[in-house]
Amino acid sequence: MRARFLFAIASVLFLASSCTGGKAPPLQGDFPVTKITDRVYVIHGANTLPNRQNQGFMNNPGFVLTRKGVVVIDPGSSVQVGEMVLAKIAGVTREPVIAVFNTHIHGDHWLGNQAIKAAHPKAVIYAHPRMKAKAEAEGGTWVKRIDAMTEGAIRGTRPLAPDIHVDHDESLKLGDTHFRVYHHDKAHTDNDIMIEVVEEKVMFLGDNVFAGRIGIMNDGDFRGNVAAIDMALKSNTVHFIPGHGPANGREILLAYQDYLKTLYATVRKYYGQGLTDYDMKPKVAQALAKYKDWTGFNEQLGRHVSLAYLQVEAESF
Repeated sequence: MRARFLFAIASVLFLASSCTGGKAPPLQGDFPVTKITDRVYVIHGANTLPNRQNQGFMNNPGFVLTRKGVVVIDPGSSVQVGEMVLAKIAGVTREPVIAVFNTHIHGDHWLGNQAIKAAHPKAVIYAHPRMKAKAEAEGGTWVKRIDAMTEGAIRGTRPLAPDIHVDHDESLKLGDTHFRVYHHDKAHTDNDIMIEVVEEKVMFLGDNVFAGRIGIMNDGDFRGNVAAIDMALKSNTVHFIPGHGPANGREILLAYQDYLKTLYATVRKYYGQGLTDYDMKPKVAQALAKYKDWTGFNEQLGRHVSLAYLQVEAESF
């Protein structure tokens, strides 16, 4: 009798911990590793927002093989995504992870830090100074936000801020490979970095570029984002990896930049004619018709028009 009672209590406690705490299951699904060059790889996530179906995996984690070990870029939105990234790395090399770059503050790119550090405590995490400060201050908010969007799929994730900050035009030699950092004051956010893997002619763009998708610009600046893309286009890079969407050549930068330029110029035109953001939205949509099939176009366009309207308005002060 006593044994059955204790077993029942233990079962209740286990179920309670499963519902309110503990750790969510690993990612479900097959996530192939794409080889960009002999030493650079990327894992393409779903080109959507975090949700229950994708379990929060919707960015493009990458990794670079160097003589001393592996460098990871943007290990994803959760401890679960970070663990998946580690498993994919283990399928390519037995070398340890020696460094991580976080491209900006949005949690879908860096909350996987937890898994990397747990497996490789000596790995050093790099980010822009403002990203490091924001991660220390806002990390818990990002966990709650993505956990809610995924209905608990990232449970068990804890925010782990970067260790060291890097800024524009800094170059780090990790192993035998040079990583050059690019930053524009405000683009997708005010703390974006793009990382050029110099010897491989590869650049990780973070969310300064989306491929086949409309990005959320709540923390960004349209003209600044255009300028950041110009910086990337002036590099010697051949292979570009966006924060979301398939990796490719210069065409993905030019397409996203054209979207941003056309949006901003059209909003400015109709602002000058006295239209409100609401009234000009159909005209802006018409000007951007070739992008109407991009993921998020219908959902984000109105917000983009409103944000661009405010930025155009600010120009007059």
